[in-house]
Amino acid sequence: MAIALTETVKVTRKYQVTIPESIRSKLGVKIGDTLTVKSEDNHIIMESSKHISNPSDALWNLFGKSLDIDATKLVEESWITTDNSEPKKQARKK
Repeated sequence: MAIALTETVKVTRKYQVTIPESIRSKLGVKIGDTLTVKSEDNHIIMESSKHISNPSDALWNLFGKSLDIDATKLVEESWITTDNSEPKKQARKK
């Protein structure tokens, strides 16, 4: 079980709080990061996102094995099924 850090912070008149350095360091929170804030019972919970150093590796590893996919075909098929305006334009020209 991970050791929980507990710090006390003050809410400013603009309802802002500063995340203590010990917690920022432990979680790797940097300027510009996004945190999720939620409430559970009487608790306010702030969660940091997982930092992914290489997003493409993370996506490839979702399935645990390589997939036999023709990406070009999938993209072309998506154009046919989502673009209903193209046939109408061609029909007007005739």
